Amino acid sequence: MIDPFTALAALKGATEAISSGIKTGKDLMNMSGSVAKWAKAEASLQVISSEKPKGLSKLFGKLTGAEQNAIDAHFRKEEAKRIRDEMRQMFLLYGSPGQWERLQKEIAVERKRQADFLKQKIAAAKRKKNIILWTIGGILGLGFLAIEYYIITNL
Repeated sequence: MIDPFTALAALKGATEAISSGIKTGKDLMNMSGSVAKWAKAEASLQVISSEKPKGLSKLFGKLTGAEQNAIDAHFRKEEAKRIRDEMRQMFLLYGSPGQWERLQKEIAVERKRQADFLKQKIAAAKRKKNIILWTIGGILGLGFLAIEYYIITNL
């Protein structure tokens, strides 16, 4: 799972690549890799922000820094919005008419695909964790039963 800081850095990097490409007159068709990175980073930020707090931060928010996490998330969202607005302005200035809107449709498709992929990855990690915990619990339970049986039969 990608962390929010890496996703924001990827978003900034892709934006810089697209910006410099547009300013140097590079055709947007040749920047599809950067646009895909931008869409993936946006999708990652969306998925990360939609995740619920885990563990102790649910119960003891102030003790674990939940407020700080919320503040950080807010500023990451604001930065992503600023970058998106900057990209929109660049496409309006340097792109062909309607290109931003067409690009947004393509990005929305990529964003959904990436978000679905990340959600599946998160679900798989949760399943794996649950399997491990249930296995450990089962082994411990069987161990206690074996000890209890040994104690009962040898008394």
